[in-house]
Amino acid sequence: MNLRPAAQATVTAPTLSIWQALDLRLFAWVGGGHAAHPRTLALACALGRWSWVPLLALMASAALLHDGSAGLWVLAQCLAVAALVQLASKRLARRWCASRPFMRGLSPNHLRHSARGGFPSTHATVMGAVLGFMALQLPAGDPALAGMALTVAATGWARVYAGAHFPLDVLAGLAFGSLSGALLAAAWGV
Repeated sequence: MNLRPAAQATVTAPTLSIWQALDLRLFAWVGGGHAAHPRTLALACALGRWSWVPLLALMASAALLHDGSAGLWVLAQCLAVAALVQLASKRLARRWCASRPFMRGLSPNHLRHSARGGFPSTHATVMGAVLGFMALQLPAGDPALAGMALTVAATGWARVYAGAHFPLDVLAGLAFGSLSGALLAAAWGV
């Protein structure tokens, strides 16, 4: 005679890594989620979609003002670096298939983003590459470089606030992109 109760199906919560737990806490702090303030959300969506425009304007003006016609070559190289890094970032994201906040139900999909993997953030990777590349081209303390850094930081915040990325997606993208941009600038001897 079996005195043990019938086996019951138990549902356990998935175990989070320390990084995932940190990411969730950071998103709860920075992300707009379902209670995003309308004006802040409008700003975040505009920055998340269109911040490449001021970044490109800063790149072009800085390159042309400091180097004249040689600045066009620097600008072309920087754009080539950005394209290469973008391809690498998209391959990494496709390989890791990390879900985004809106995919986990933590936020609406405010930017109407696709459901492909979000780690690392391709926006952050490309902008980080531009920043890393241009940091070796412009004199220290150049206001255009400060403007680029501010644009990159604002874009990272916007993408998190709008639910397209977790904070560590953005930080990893910035690190990978900045390092790649600086290394490629140094390797090309620009």
